[in-house]
Amino acid sequence: MAIPKLFTRRALLSGAAALSATVLLSTNVYSLDRSVVGLSGMVVTGHPLAAQTGLKVLQAGGTACDAAIATATVLSITMTDMMGPAGSGYALLWDAQKKELSAIDYNGVAPAATDPKQYDMAKKLRGPMAPTVPGALKGWEAVHKKCGSKPWAELWQDAINYAENGWPVDTESNFHIKRHIADLGIYDTWVKEFLVNNDAPGAGYLLKRKDLAQSYQAFAAQGSDALYKGEVGDKIVAYLKKDGGLITKEDLLKYEVKWTQPIQTTYRGYTVYGNAPSSSSITWMQILNILEDYDLKSLGHNSPEYLHRFIEATKYAYADGYRYNGDPAFVKVPVDQLLSKDYAAKLREKITDQAWGFKPAQQTWLHLPQKGTATSHMTIVDKWGNAVSMTNTLGTFFGSGVVAEGTGLVLSNGMDWFDIDVNIWTGEKPGALVMAPGKRNRWTLAPGMIFRDDKLFMVVGGAGAEATMWGIAQPIVNAIDFGMDPQAALYAPRFRYGDIYHYTGGTEVWLEPGINPATREALLQKGHKMSPPDKPRIAARGTTQMIIIDQKTGAMLGGAAPQGRDNLTAY
Repeated sequence: MAIPKLFTRRALLSGAAALSATVLLSTNVYSLDRSVVGLSGMVVTGHPLAAQTGLKVLQAGGTACDAAIATATVLSITMTDMMGPAGSGYALLWDAQKKELSAIDYNGVAPAATDPKQYDMAKKLRGPMAPTVPGALKGWEAVHKKCGSKPWAELWQDAINYAENGWPVDTESNFHIKRHIADLGIYDTWVKEFLVNNDAPGAGYLLKRKDLAQSYQAFAAQGSDALYKGEVGDKIVAYLKKDGGLITKEDLLKYEVKWTQPIQTTYRGYTVYGNAPSSSSITWMQILNILEDYDLKSLGHNSPEYLHRFIEATKYAYADGYRYNGDPAFVKVPVDQLLSKDYAAKLREKITDQAWGFKPAQQTWLHLPQKGTATSHMTIVDKWGNAVSMTNTLGTFFGSGVVAEGTGLVLSNGMDWFDIDVNIWTGEKPGALVMAPGKRNRWTLAPGMIFRDDKLFMVVGGAGAEATMWGIAQPIVNAIDFGMDPQAALYAPRFRYGDIYHYTGGTEVWLEPGINPATREALLQKGHKMSPPDKPRIAARGTTQMIIIDQKTGAMLGGAAPQGRDNLTAY
């Protein structure tokens, strides 16, 4: 595979960040706008310090699962606006020796006291009623028990060190803390945790989080019991109770992760796997299904005809996600039908030369301000060929905005991803996405793995709310249909469809720089609703990660999102 000759300012900046991390941990991190090749292990994740920790674990003989846990613990310090032990997530785990693919759902659940009548849009977005019952810590523990080899406590040591002694704040973290002072500065514990002299700490400031260090020490020593049965959980419940929060001790005691069967389809001779609903892997898998019978290569990459078909396939896949992709314990999700080739053919028949006027049935919340989303993916492969595709989230940046007093833990706003009573896209009342006690919300988290002749070919996943799924589908097509290496596949310009929140109702298309300007005019002629070229409605492109395994040599070729916070390390 050819390595693209791309080297941008981002590469230089990321290289500088990697250099500072190298001084701290004495290993190499690469975050370049070209694919990186490794023979013995690879970690792609959201921060250089987390990538360093994951690589260190691999080099010490740890498995991909060990590295995933260690990476997650450090990410929860360095990207605490994005994810943490009190959040949610999903993962696919490949055991190369057993030839076994497992899927785990550690999504949080709505508290038992949930009543839609208590909520409005503001209460489910921020504040004490916004969190779902934490799932991530118990999920990480379950992953470690299944396929880890290193002592659990050992995998927390870097995170504890950064929390206790400080980690150097980077420019991205400074930016995200500063921009949320206006809405989260009303929460005293958030201010105490993240502000210095009532402002965001500057880049390079050693931010210490003593309460979080104590919580992590408890997690290292006691496992998830420290939260679900112990003192850390008691502090969370007591703090929420003061302000009208719903999570109780019984909610924590009852929470369980779910091991599920990976869902699957095929694409051009490859076998494609994802996490089951209420993950959104099914959405990008449906997009591939619909596209499979088109000769995309002959249409030409990012040509008007190519993009028209891709955009229309995306609409139909998202429409099904909005209608069906709820918690299977509460609603029937027809996975087999949605991923069948017959159903894909029926959807293809609906795609004409003109754009489908897909729009929400109700426009109630169309003009709500968007707060952005907080999700972080990681892709990891170890020297034995084991692999992890894992996505963790708090929902929105800093989740609910609630930091439980005495714990340092940021709680999610998983409740924001439920509808209150009406599904705005279908008009159904209630729809599949409506909140209910004990229910798991639909997330756009969408891990994936792709195999060729039963051999691992690709580990993929990403972030970016509703941008996640089209952000995954486009690079996969780039790699499989057009032979691009991972970084070229991620770097290639994309179309962006809709809005980052499912309930805001956006249906515009925006074309990234690098796509022929004449293509925009051609799509307008086909009836597409196009954002003005100088004023795109949304910024998110989907921050996708990809590792491809060379089928002949076993070498790992990795790429990181060129416009995300991702970093890549290999040896």
